[in-house]
Amino acid sequence: MNYLSRAILLVYTLLLIKFVVFKDMDMILVGHMRFYFGGTQTGAANWIPFKTIAEYFNGERGLLISGLNLAGNLVLLFPIGFLLPNCFANLLGRKVILYIALIISLGIETIQALSNIGIFDVDDVLLNGIGLLGGFVAYRLIPRNWVNPSTIAFALLLSLGLLFYITNSAPISNR
Repeated sequence: MNYLSRAILLVYTLLLIKFVVFKDMDMILVGHMRFYFGGTQTGAANWIPFKTIAEYFNGERGLLISGLNLAGNLVLLFPIGFLLPNCFANLLGRKVILYIALIISLGIETIQALSNIGIFDVDDVLLNGIGLLGGFVAYRLIPRNWVNPSTIAFALLLSLGLLFYITNSAPISNR
């Protein structure tokens, strides 16, 4: 089962690089709504902790956008936090997972900013890191005999998510 966890971790990491780091994503169609998370973004970096989060909670960016950004940033690295200790149980303690959360979160934001694909936001680093730590805590809390079924369930959810994306996405040129 360790091989399955490592394979899932590899596939998920590659998808994160494609969709999140390089924002290589088509528009997602859900009924009459269209969601586009790809492309480049411009603007000033946010170096003030909780500034963007406060704007979301104050409703300055709209309820749907706020909810998608908050939930998306929290959930994004949760699977990595769950899968890492399953793949490398002997190597990961609390301190190591904290460093990994910081490095991955900072890495995503830094690459986006340096490549002019996205805008560096310290709140994204915080939310992504909290999500990864949440996955680690979930892994530690569930009974050991549930880890393998949980890993298989994640693999199924990942597969269903990819299937949904493939069947409900459209290239931006077809707007």
